[in-house]
Amino acid sequence: MADGHDSGRGGPADADPLERYFRPRPGSHAAPGGDDGDGIEGVTIDGMPAPRVTVDGPRGPRRPGRQLSPRAAMSARRQKRFLTLTGTMSAFVLLTSGGAWAFQNYVTGMIDKVSVDGLGKGRDAPKGAMTILVAGVDRREGLTKAQQKAAKLGHEPGERSDTMLLVHVSRDHDSVSVVSLPRDSYVTIPAHRSNGSEGAKGTRVPARPGKLTWAYQFGGPDLTVSTVKQATGVSIDHYVEVNFYGFVHMVDALGGVDVCVEQPVNDAKSGLRLPAGTSHVDGLKALAFARARYALTGGSDLGRIDRQQQFIAAMMKQALSTKTLGDPVKSTKFLNAALKSLRVDEKLADNLPKLADQMKNLSTDDLTFAKVPLADPDYNAVLWNAPTPQSTVQWDHGKARDLFTRIRRDEPLARHTAKPSATPTQKPEDELTVPPDDISVRVLNAIGTPGLATKAGGQLRGLGFKVTVAPGVARRGLRTTQIQYGPDRADSARTLAAAIPGAKLKKVPSLGSRLQVMVGADWDGVKKVKVAPSPSPSSSPAIETGTATSKLCS
Repeated sequence: MADGHDSGRGGPADADPLERYFRPRPGSHAAPGGDDGDGIEGVTIDGMPAPRVTVDGPRGPRRPGRQLSPRAAMSARRQKRFLTLTGTMSAFVLLTSGGAWAFQNYVTGMIDKVSVDGLGKGRDAPKGAMTILVAGVDRREGLTKAQQKAAKLGHEPGERSDTMLLVHVSRDHDSVSVVSLPRDSYVTIPAHRSNGSEGAKGTRVPARPGKLTWAYQFGGPDLTVSTVKQATGVSIDHYVEVNFYGFVHMVDALGGVDVCVEQPVNDAKSGLRLPAGTSHVDGLKALAFARARYALTGGSDLGRIDRQQQFIAAMMKQALSTKTLGDPVKSTKFLNAALKSLRVDEKLADNLPKLADQMKNLSTDDLTFAKVPLADPDYNAVLWNAPTPQSTVQWDHGKARDLFTRIRRDEPLARHTAKPSATPTQKPEDELTVPPDDISVRVLNAIGTPGLATKAGGQLRGLGFKVTVAPGVARRGLRTTQIQYGPDRADSARTLAAAIPGAKLKKVPSLGSRLQVMVGADWDGVKKVKVAPSPSPSSSPAIETGTATSKLCS
């Protein structure tokens, strides 16, 4: 279209190249009832006038033009209904077929991902059995001082994990087992590179005993995963991290949850105040309930585990209730809060929507809780960072081995103990019953030869023992290697003696539950040991378990 008059006009409207097609044209015929000759009759393109369209005024509805016959008008209405129906069905097909894709992209886009070393390959993910390490992390990044104060998070620098759960999803994804790992568990923290909290950053730190909670502080997710794998013997397929303050938002999105206590609580450290009985709590009170130690358990971490399991059960019940699932606003808020509070490994992030869909029919009856069986809940251990013994939690390695074996074999944690036979089989006195991977031992240089303790520790570690090499020289001149053990470590000492030819056994009551090797001048390497097979699972000691339903307030 060419029009010399229009092309010469200036002004802002000329910025739009299409605008000139809709201006009044000089010299055009006025529309019927028009006021002047500038009325618009249509648009002329290359000299071809557009057809006239009569439009009624605001008082009357628009009707088909007179040139349409009744049959043509009916045909036009049918065509309109057909186009509307077709368009609606097309939109429905697009939404339903693309819904899963859109949801997956929404989830993977919202969730924070973290790269973690040492995880299982997960080739069949999200199918098949899988074990997930869940860490509750005290991270203050991005929080205001007011938020830190309200949540009682403290002001110490760095990040730490106060809660660790080993979550096992069954092969058919129809049940979940959750094992709570005490934060003060006495474990061996594997060798790693310092992150700056144990000397200069990048310095190699040898394997040494410590509390499980230190693993995250000293090496983040990588060191936490390797520590738990070594302590439990279970392969970790995925890693999930829950931010404590994000946890507050999740509870608030649900409208709070029910918790119960037997006695009134007034805990100054956590800020928790509750009457006896059942209370409906918001996010901040829920966090205090899950973290409180001193007013409820006298400083013990074990009572806190009970309350954390109770709270997880209450949260699951609330999240799966019809009040949440049937309320699109509440369910969306909960989903958003959950996604913002989590960090997961990259593989799990990709598979999370499918995994959630496969587990959508789970109930609180399908979630089983267990605790790690303990030998000593107040074990005084001499650790590298303090001159005096520190209180730790020591596992019952025999029972714990059975628990983790069930997880590895994808077996239910709850199992009835078999009745003892009338004539139990007696094992020979010299038969070894404790395998090397269940034995933590401290190795000391007792002769003075440089590097001898490190060499001996490496050889023992090669057999599977959990070894800590003490720095320096403990004493000089010991000719024969000596295995010193506390009163309740005789069985472990026998396994160690079988692995060190010529070593002498010495019971030292002051060692308590500890075991150590004094390396002497006669050290001549180690030999592989054969341990009697552990009792069959059907005759093993019962493990304390309970479903999420049993943890709910009555």
